[in-house]
Parts: sequence; structure tokens; C-alpha cells
Amino acid sequence: MFKQWLWRWRGRVKTIGFSFFGQSVSVEFSQSERERARSILLRLEDHRVLYAPYDMEEENGSWGSIEALRAYLNEQVEQCESEELRLQVRAMRAAVRQWLTDAESARRVTDRTCPEDPPSGRDPIQWARDRDRIQWTYQLQALGVLRGRIGVAIAEIGREFGIPIDGDLAHITPPDLEASERGAPLSPLYFAD
Repeated sequence: MFKQWLWRWRGRVKTIGFSFFGQSVSVEFSQSERERARSILLRLEDHRVLYAPYDMEEENGSWGSIEALRAYLNEQVEQCESEELRLQVRAMRAAVRQWLTDAESARRVTDRTCPEDPPSGRDPIQWARDRDRIQWTYQLQALGVLRGRIGVAIAEIGREFGIPIDGDLAHITPPDLEASERGAPLSPLYFAD
């Protein structure tokens, strides 16, 4: 039991002070969990599938990137020491698993509704392209759900650990409530100088 407790608190406790007569204990935590949260967010920025425009995505590249993201999140869940960070990493991992399930379901639906052999009179090459396009459309819908769920987890990590979310990941996080009440500024692309 002591070994499990020691593993859970390693790297977090910076100083421990005891007073024998006053019976007080002071514990100060290090910033390691904040640094771990920051490194997770930096790693998520490397996964372009989370924020790139949908028309830039292709099935094989997305599948590989999401599989790599799943493996990374599996490693991080085991290393998280705070329950707050572990909860959000597990939420991201669940979103990735859901995308993989939805992508596989899209394949099954496409196989069921659009057989591989084209109907008589249809061009086989065009039929295969249409079939792939239908399947990828379902997977893109699942990708939108994935981005939304991961965006909420990213925003929670940023709020909990005081890490500003900017750059590419800011595109998938929900808008700030205060900013949306004031009215979000319009993009300068809509105005002529």
C-alpha cells in the first residue's frame, strides 16, 4: 500500500514539513502535473487531424494519425497523477475510441447499402469512387464529433491548470462564454482596409 501511495505522489511533492509539538504538516506540490498537461497539449498540436480543414483530410492519413493519438493517450492515462488531468485524458481517449467505432460502422453501412459490384449499366470505376465518397462522408461526420469532444477536454485542461489555449487547438475548443456574450469579433477577412 505504501508503494502505491509513493508512486501516486512521486514528482508532485516538493517539500514536506513536520512540527512535532504543534502537530502541523505542510505539503507543497510541484508544477509537474501542470507541465504534463502542457506537454499533452503540445503533442495534440502535432495531430493535424484535430484541426485541419475537412477537405484536406483523407481516410488513410486520418486513420493512422488517430491510431497514433490513441496509443499516446493510453500512455498518458497511466502517467497522470492528478484526477483532474486523468479524467480529461480518459475523455479524449474515449472520443478516439468512439471515432474508430464510428469509422468501422461507416464501412459496414457502406458495404450493406452499396455493394462492391455496381448495378448493371453503371461504370465500375465511378461506382467505386461514389462508394468510397459515401463511406468517407460518414467518417467525416464522426471526425466532427471527435473534434468537438476533444475540444471540450482541451478547454477543461486549460481551465483547470491555467494554460492558455491558442494556436491550432483553439479552433476546436468551445468559445469563451464571456467573449460570446460580448459578441465575437469578426474576422478581418470580411473587411476591406
